Amino acid sequence: MRVFISWSGGRSKAVGAALKSWLPNVFQDASTWMSDHDIDAGARWASDLAEQLEKIDYGVICLTAANTDSPWLLFEAGSLAKSVQEARVVPYLIDLAPTDVSYPLAQFQGVTADRAGTPKAPRKHKQCSRITAQR
Repeated sequence: MRVFISWSGGRSKAVGAALKSWLPNVFQDASTWMSDHDIDAGARWASDLAEQLEKIDYGVICLTAANTDSPWLLFEAGSLAKSVQEARVVPYLIDLAPTDVSYPLAQFQGVTADRAGTPKAPRKHKQCSRITAQR
């Protein structure tokens, strides 16, 4: 299972980095990709990003109040929705309520980044794993 972690801004980046470390500990089949960690210095970042967006199974969009309208996050979310056949794109709401998220991101079922919501993201991952295994 390939998980793309999208972020924009310091807080979103820190949460994304924590998810990148945590997910493989919870799901042994999880391979996470995050631009800040996985693009080598000197690499052509745009081609690396495009390659990852093409082969990803699942996307997590780390959303904060400061980045809900970030053009970059919207671009990545759109690319993920287009390339992930089952559209497994999960907005991860950092100090946001679902009502704080506007379209186009509001079309995806999000989870809150708290004790109640975080365990729901892996359940979404499990659903995606079953779908991928059936292909």
